[in-house]
Order: sequence, then structure tokens, then C-alpha cells
Amino acid sequence: MIIQGGGFRTAFSSGVLDAFLEHDYKPFDIYAGVSGGAIAASYYIANQPGHCFGAICFLSEKKRFVDYANVLRLQPVMNVDVFYDISTIHFPFDIIAANQHLQGRTFAVVMTSRTTGEPYYCDPTQTNWCEAIIASCSLPFISKGKHPVQGQDYMDGAWGDPLPVEWVVAQGATDITVVRTTPANEKIGKSWIDVIGEMYYNKQEHVRKAFSENIAKYNRSVDFINNPPAGITIHQIAPADSLKAGVFTNSKELLHEDYRYGLASGREHCLKMRAL
Repeated sequence: MIIQGGGFRTAFSSGVLDAFLEHDYKPFDIYAGVSGGAIAASYYIANQPGHCFGAICFLSEKKRFVDYANVLRLQPVMNVDVFYDISTIHFPFDIIAANQHLQGRTFAVVMTSRTTGEPYYCDPTQTNWCEAIIASCSLPFISKGKHPVQGQDYMDGAWGDPLPVEWVVAQGATDITVVRTTPANEKIGKSWIDVIGEMYYNKQEHVRKAFSENIAKYNRSVDFINNPPAGITIHQIAPADSLKAGVFTNSKELLHEDYRYGLASGREHCLKMRAL
């Protein structure tokens, strides 16, 4: 199972995965989570329904996670270090249950190397789990933009491998479920972060390429999902249109709408799969 990132749009993904837990639907041997998707996947793996969405709502409260006034202070708009408190105090992550579930299974928290610009598929059981999540969520130019894991700096996984379908196939996956936070056929154009990243890292060729090639990577993955090779089955759980929440949304009303949409979509998927 692959869980796409998307900031506060992860409310939809958390609804899907809570529906999976509600139906005791756990057929997966390989997991890959990108950015916010890695948080949702972690709570699912630990069998903790409601925790991911609760954490998202907690983060949406004024200035707890997103503070636009920090632009004037020349500080990051997003404080990803709040995940330390989230995972230990407010919505404690059951790392023992997560590790037990992953025995004989694979989980990759996708992040991007600040040295090579390449994706790194981090096994969180082999390092500090929270550090891996923070690295995968460290948006360039929005949060602090990098976080160390085992002595190396990494940034948000969306610039390394935003939809790691080819990676899970390389791990041996043949029946894949992708939980999206964007519509199934939607492709992307160059974002303002890509433009700034290309200019800012102009003298660091490998990192600059992570920004300049981001569109091509993402759109190639969309094509792969919609036209998988022979012998590969891919199921998508994706919103029909753009979700109500955005990457930086702090409206609990919109978050609840997306969560309920995800719950309904996840329940529908469980019923469909069990009917096969």
C-alpha cells in the first residue's frame, strides 16, 4: 500500500485507513508513505484508528503548526518539530504494536537526500521513527527544509519519489493499493517551490534536479498507475475532485468533510475487495 502526501489533505487518507481498521482490512506486506502519508500509514500499522485525524485537527489549531506571521520573522511557516510532542504526548504512537505488525513486512518512509537529490526509502524500525517522519515532512522553504536521519540531511519525500509505485513493484509487489490525495488522473505543473528550488540550488546540481524533475517524476507515476505493466494490479482510492482542504488548510470543518469522504471511500473499497 502506498499513501500519498499532501499536508492537511491527509485528512482524506486518515479516513480511508480508519475505514480499513474498522473492517480489519490488513492484507498488505509492503507499505510506503510519503510526507503526511507516512504519518497516516504509521498510525494504521500501529492499529490506532482516529489518531492520525486527531493529530491533523490538533495541528490545524491557530499557530500550533502553521504561522504565517513567521514570514516576517524570517522563520519557517510550518513547525514540523511539533511531531515530537504529537507522537509522545497528544496522540501517542504505539511503536511496540507497529513493530510487531511489521514483522515479516516492509515499511518505507520516503524522503529526499539533500546531498544527492535522490529518494531514500527509510526503514523506520532501524532508526528513530519520529525522526524519519519529520524528515519526510520537511517541506523546502515552508518548514525548516531539512532534518537529519543517521547523520544525513533529508527533506520532504515528495521531491524524491512522490508516488513510489515503481519502487514497490521493484520490491516484488504485484497487487497494489494507492491512497491518493489528488484525483486519479490529475497531473501537475511546476510549483512555485520547484521554481525557487531550481534557482536556490543552482550550484548544487543533484539537489537542483530534484526540483526540476519533480513534475516528470510525478506525472510518470500517474501514467504507471493508470497503465500498469502486465501482471501488476493497481487499485486507487482517490477523490473524484480536489479535496476541500489544501496543503496548509486550518479549517476543521473542511478537514472533517475530507475525513468523512475518506471513511466512505475506504468502506466502499473494503466491501468491493471482499466481494471479489
